[in-house]
Amino acid sequence: MRDPFIDPFCKQEDLGLAIPESPYAVSVCLPTWDDVIGYEEDDPRVVDSLECGYPRFVPHPFVAELFLAARDEFAKKQEVALVFPSLAAAWRCAEYVKKRMGGSSRLESYGWGNLTVILLEEEAYEAAWKYWQHSGEIVSSRLAESALTDSPVDDKVLEAGIKARQGVKERIASFYDGVSSEDVFLFSSGMGAVSAVHRCVTEDNDAPTIQIDFPYLDSFKVQEQFGAVVDFSITNSGGVTETEAWLKEQGGREKGSAAALFSEIPSNPLLRSPDLRRLSELLRPLEIPLVVDDTVATSVNVDAFRYADIITTSLTKTFSGAGDVAGGAVILGPGSAQAEGIRERMADQESASPMFERDSIVLERNSRYFEDRVRATNEIAEEVFEFVSGHLKVAKCYFPSQQTQEFYEQVRRKDGGYGALFSFELSGGESAAKAFYDKLDVSKGPSLGTDFTLACPYTLLAHYGELDWAAVRGAKKDLLRVWVGLEDPEETIERFDRAFDAI
Repeated sequence: MRDPFIDPFCKQEDLGLAIPESPYAVSVCLPTWDDVIGYEEDDPRVVDSLECGYPRFVPHPFVAELFLAARDEFAKKQEVALVFPSLAAAWRCAEYVKKRMGGSSRLESYGWGNLTVILLEEEAYEAAWKYWQHSGEIVSSRLAESALTDSPVDDKVLEAGIKARQGVKERIASFYDGVSSEDVFLFSSGMGAVSAVHRCVTEDNDAPTIQIDFPYLDSFKVQEQFGAVVDFSITNSGGVTETEAWLKEQGGREKGSAAALFSEIPSNPLLRSPDLRRLSELLRPLEIPLVVDDTVATSVNVDAFRYADIITTSLTKTFSGAGDVAGGAVILGPGSAQAEGIRERMADQESASPMFERDSIVLERNSRYFEDRVRATNEIAEEVFEFVSGHLKVAKCYFPSQQTQEFYEQVRRKDGGYGALFSFELSGGESAAKAFYDKLDVSKGPSLGTDFTLACPYTLLAHYGELDWAAVRGAKKDLLRVWVGLEDPEETIERFDRAFDAI
């Protein structure tokens, strides 16, 4: 198996290769700037080369095969098929498509576990796929592979999966004071966790949600596509001034005026943090849940429950580290009335998009050294960031110790660091970013949190169809994002130095 530490996925001949070299990989190599643009513009040269992709954006080969098998079995002429992990998830997709496209869909049981097929006209496929992407209610590659074999998971694997799932819950809970495994809910993707929370808080409340600071792409899309969102992604106050003014406009701070407030600690890709302390002071008297995603910082570095009611986190990233399994978690805050109020609903959500037994087994194994991995990458990233941020060809850097640091410090643990993700802009703009990225000798593709370094031109990948919108919020077209892995920091710095020479 290829070792990305000594042989990173970055050469032109690596275009489309799975990162890592695994049949269940969650990233794919896009080695040049032009490859990224080709990917976004559906250039056959790029798209036809892809062995896989990020699983919410590109159907994994096993998943694509499952869709075809479902179409062959159930579809009428000019119908296409998608498969969801449950009837509830498929029904929500059907409702989403109906709202946006009109017409109706058909649902069929795939006959394997709770898998449910949605059948719809070809022109509605794109809308259905958007639901898959934004909601995160996905069928994993391992689940699709098992379903295609037409044989159930045997009792030993089932038992091992149940045990592993409980082990994962206990491990997650151990990093939060006062949290038990019963407060942790697991999902088939990180975005599945976010969308589950969104459904729970909006089910009996048609008020909008509030977004503080510019978040990861689909964290915003979930709120925008499945409800209404008050967009405070541009803020200089950690969200406090904007939220307070908006609440006053709603009638003097009425309870339930917002369904929830969503934020990240820190945000991806600009590594900014909200003022969670003052936001909590605003929201708790109004019984508005404060939802915080701690994927980038991780629970090793920060304790968002100092102020948050609910935490979401992507287990696909640092918790796994290997890049070969997807998952997400919702953690309900101890003693939070807002969190307790959605407990039963959260259990229902978990059953609709559960973590598959085989995925649980892999995730439990991968996460055994989660804390060690975080502490090591904290230190390595500090060294790499210091070099990059001090380089004469760098115009601006984004890192939690540089952006809204006072807000990050509110929740940073005494022994916590700043994480291993940073972004930067080069003085030469897009042409310099292109030359640098093409030369950079680290693995290049979407995702973060892997044991090895991973880089991408983030805004091109996440916001290609809305570049101006993203730029206004600080994520310029030429922004480069880097996840720093466990490689020797001197070696990583040398690789960056060679890429700077290309400018």
